Amino acid sequence: MRIVCAGAAGGIGRRAVSRFLDAGHEVVALDRDADGLDSLRESVDHTEALEATVVDLTNEEHAAAAVEGVAADAVVSCVGWYSLGAVEDCSPERLREHLEANLVAVHAVVQPLLSTLRARSGRVVIVGSMAGSVPLPFHGGYSAAKAGLAAYATTLRRELRAHDVDVVLIEPGPTRTGFNERAATALREAIGTNDGDREPRRPDGSPYTDVYRAFESYAPESVPPETVTTRVVTATTTRRPRARYRVGARARWLPRVGAILPTGAFDRLVRSGMPDGRLGRWIDRRR
Repeated sequence: MRIVCAGAAGGIGRRAVSRFLDAGHEVVALDRDADGLDSLRESVDHTEALEATVVDLTNEEHAAAAVEGVAADAVVSCVGWYSLGAVEDCSPERLREHLEANLVAVHAVVQPLLSTLRARSGRVVIVGSMAGSVPLPFHGGYSAAKAGLAAYATTLRRELRAHDVDVVLIEPGPTRTGFNERAATALREAIGTNDGDREPRRPDGSPYTDVYRAFESYAPESVPPETVTTRVVTATTTRRPRARYRVGARARWLPRVGAILPTGAFDRLVRSGMPDGRLGRWIDRRR
């Protein structure tokens, strides 16, 4: 197979690329992180089967150019980014960044490859997040983007079913790749400071200051990245993949619990799992 992997320099993407290469597949690796792609090249075997391109996937013209003429059998998207903060403190610009990084960047790679995938009975595998099914407090921009991504994957699957193209959505719970820790570090640095010429992430006088301080060491109980990578590889290479893989106990059980509990009770449960909540404090003590 020839696999296009977007977000290839990230924690899940680089592991997936390595697994694909070891299995004898060819990989076109895309990421905006040039140093990360260099590190990827140095860390994998079978580099003759790896083509790595530095590209900002939020630029649709650059994304389309990066995959032009690629005879792809599958496209795997592992892109993602987020910042912590209340919706009240999320400017329209910051919300737009979440949508660009987590939703538009996926479409920018998938859309120009669809005609090829239809011709080759190919596959689309998208790594989303549990936050797309269970929106989390202080993750508003990210949750909105990942919920949109889930709807995008479902719509695409239904459109392509008649063309023998599988579309798979993978929704992991918190995964220890440094993703959450980077968001916590950025929040810690942003408290009480201005982010260059842009609006502060947390305007002075925010009613959520104490909550933000609770996030300063945010590193929730996680799914091992290898487990998520295994689901990505399975979804890409198995003959009959499932439409959705929820990875980790939180990702599997919270949507089910939410379908049973009254809305108010489920809201309290979700809130209690945040760092300032009782369940969150209990989880932190267990680590």
